[in-house]
Amino acid sequence: MKKLFFWLIVMTSSIALSQRPQGQRPKPINITGIVLDQETGQPLEYATLILQSLRNPDRVTGGITDASGKFNVESMPGRYNLRIEYISYEPYIKNEQLFRTSTDLGTIKLGIDVEQLEGVEVVGERTTVELRLDKKIYNVGSDLTVKGGSVTDVLDNVPSVTVDVEGNISLRGNESVRILINGKPSALSGLSTDALQQLPAEAIEKVEVITNPSARYDAEGTAGILNIVLKQSKTAGLNGSTLLNVGYPKSYGGNLSLNLRREKFNIFTNTSYRYRSGPGNALYKQENFNSDGSTASFQDEIREYERQNDGFNTNIGFEFFIDSTSSITNSFVYRKTAGDDTVDIDFFNFDAAMNPTIQRNRFTVEEEEDEDVQY
Repeated sequence: MKKLFFWLIVMTSSIALSQRPQGQRPKPINITGIVLDQETGQPLEYATLILQSLRNPDRVTGGITDASGKFNVESMPGRYNLRIEYISYEPYIKNEQLFRTSTDLGTIKLGIDVEQLEGVEVVGERTTVELRLDKKIYNVGSDLTVKGGSVTDVLDNVPSVTVDVEGNISLRGNESVRILINGKPSALSGLSTDALQQLPAEAIEKVEVITNPSARYDAEGTAGILNIVLKQSKTAGLNGSTLLNVGYPKSYGGNLSLNLRREKFNIFTNTSYRYRSGPGNALYKQENFNSDGSTASFQDEIREYERQNDGFNTNIGFEFFIDSTSSITNSFVYRKTAGDDTVDIDFFNFDAAMNPTIQRNRFTVEEEEDEDVQY
């Protein structure tokens, strides 16, 4: 009996000892560092870090940098392929890296993605949306979706900005938006939405969205500020471009840009004309109920409308270069628009059995003409 009890103790101890190593799992480690622009030394926010396990390639972990360009990624010890990416920059790649403990990769600098082909320089294009600490920048660039359109088409593509069918602009659902042209208060913000529709998309370089304006701006525009930056050529000498467009429904227009740039000054102008006719229709059906839930009546509304707008815009500016970082700029903007809106609405009322009870019509014509000068 004593022998049997002794062997039971020995076997129990062996089982406990053999199980103990299985419960010891490796602890997570942290991979840290900072990502900077190679030329400017500025931190790159939202750069992506990717860790791919060599043992199990399907296991991928990663993270993004913060506003200071720093990253902190938690992973398990092991051997990884490391990759850091940022749009329009050359990636940072280190393969078969062994990380046994938490590691600080230090400062990693990324350069612009440039490829040299027999004297032709191909540079990665700027991202459509740039995120800054104080604002978001939407670069119009070669966006084909707004070709032949107006500034409202451009704004409708800007994240957090919406433009309804009437052309009303809102920022994060709030229509209290202040509009600037080239960083200066614009008369367009106090006029009808048709005024903005006459400014062609081809004249716009970028749109800056400022949701938390600093003290340099007035309190006007509680939702934020939209700064529309018009194009200026940076090519020396006299240069220009012209654009004609035709669309359906009936619309046509043209745009002329000229620029004279010298060592100490720059003179630029952008002139455009635009006509657009937009017919449309809508059908609304309404059912009314009694307090007991039964149908009381019906109402149908048939709406047909046509909006015609034409406008002329010209922007003439002068820029004097004090030094490589400072300049004095002034511009003159003239705008003349005319609009003709026709709305024809038929109302039909029915009882619960769909028998006609009332029929009426409303026909309205609205004509609008604006002329503005800004400098």
